[in-house]
Amino acid sequence: MTEGSRFVATTSYSGSAFDREYSVTAKHTPWKTTVTAVSIDDVEYPIGRRSSAGTENEPEVAVRASGWLKTRLKVHRRTEIGSMPPREEIHVTSAAMGGAGEVEVRKDLDVVPLVPEAGSRSEARERRRAAHPERYALFSGLTMLVRLLLPLLGLGSLFAWLFDPIMRWMTDHVLPLFEPFAQWLQTVFAPVGRFLEWLFNLLFGWIPDISLGVPDWMTTTLRIGMLVLLAYFASRSNLKRRQKKLEEARIPESVGSSEPE
Repeated sequence: MTEGSRFVATTSYSGSAFDREYSVTAKHTPWKTTVTAVSIDDVEYPIGRRSSAGTENEPEVAVRASGWLKTRLKVHRRTEIGSMPPREEIHVTSAAMGGAGEVEVRKDLDVVPLVPEAGSRSEARERRRAAHPERYALFSGLTMLVRLLLPLLGLGSLFAWLFDPIMRWMTDHVLPLFEPFAQWLQTVFAPVGRFLEWLFNLLFGWIPDISLGVPDWMTTTLRIGMLVLLAYFASRSNLKRRQKKLEEARIPESVGSSEPE
């Protein structure tokens, strides 16, 4: 059951993934994502401790959490030889403003989203994203654009008054302590650098330099534009894939709840 306000909410997610049934309860806030309960195949496991399901035939499982805004749960299962390697990961993410989020079960390169409980803000968020995938994909691309442009706007100079004295102090007092070690490293790795330079010239030295007279700012802008386009198409593809899997997960629920005529 969802609890909380517009920016803080506790929501349950459930679904099938990799032949197992998962149920995850998470608290979404703007500053932290907290997982309060994890259940696999109707067996609840404590986070951070090993726990057996209670019978000899069922495996011992350890669920370990890491992260802050995005929490990753690694599920470790004991093998026949006694080791406990990670089997799958459960990724729990909160929205930027809190109050909603999403949960995915990942194994290798396959990703299966869990269905948020009905009536929750997370469910409403999924439906909005499914109804307007282009808008959310564009927002993802613009977010990346802002992240890339901020370093180019010279905003770091605004804080130069704070960092410059610190850098000068480190240059005068800390770096001289490491200078002998740096000189030793330079002596050791100098032959390696000369070998890599020779190998690079051997492989690519025959390619002539081509100068088109394109300004540096135009090249930088083109690269940023390409990255934004890649982010847009990748986000749109991910939203469509996610919506398809969520609809597939909801089909058994709707079939089971329908009454025969």
